[in-house]
Amino acid sequence: MRVLIADDEPRARQFLEKLLSEHDSVEVVAAAKSGAEALAMIAEHAPDVAFLDIHMPDLSGLEVARHLEGPGAPLVVFVTAYDRYAVEAFEVAALDYVLKPIRRERLAETVRRVAAEASDPDRTAHARALEKALASPGLRERMPELRRLPVRHRREVRLLELDQVPLVFSRDRLVLARSEGREYLVDYTLQELERRLPPGRFVRVHRAALVNLDAVESYGGEDGVLVLKLKDGTRVEASERRAAEVRRRLR
Repeated sequence: MRVLIADDEPRARQFLEKLLSEHDSVEVVAAAKSGAEALAMIAEHAPDVAFLDIHMPDLSGLEVARHLEGPGAPLVVFVTAYDRYAVEAFEVAALDYVLKPIRRERLAETVRRVAAEASDPDRTAHARALEKALASPGLRERMPELRRLPVRHRREVRLLELDQVPLVFSRDRLVLARSEGREYLVDYTLQELERRLPPGRFVRVHRAALVNLDAVESYGGEDGVLVLKLKDGTRVEASERRAAEVRRRLR
């Protein structure tokens, strides 16, 4: 069973790797120190199982799991020190988790469980359980603020710096982020992004768009409609309902 470990604490990574190496059925193929690195290593090494720490500086283990999909996606085991809300959500969804400090006996139980699941070619039940847990309202409300925006680029997940994203919008039921003249698919709803992006940086201008305030070059009324002109030349109209709040935020 090929395993990836992701934890931003070196000692935690080393300790978990040591405990896992005690199992003859386990091979640790990669150890990542961040969520972004975990995604890259998962694409490179194709592990059967990913042990993901919930709290990491760029992308949390929850964010990494959210971007794992398809038949080749690894099984996920979450590692947490104190996230009781997460533990409860995973229990309801029949997912596995390991509490820190990690106990040898508990980890052995987890290894047996995921080994049985990894040997099953049909992982749809696990995938549905993971999706259900990550979509639970209690978990979504506690998701940390996004420091960078994960987007899909070909078969990879790319992390865009927020100052590179002037506009996020929906079109044809898809959410897209514009960056340096290109459009990228985003795995979040605009409602989620409105809650997760820094409130001082982005403003909802109408039902289908969020604008980066730092990207606004000028704004003004045109035929009774508030129009924002972005530095990349894009013109965005604010809805009548949101115009007053947009003006206030721009000032």
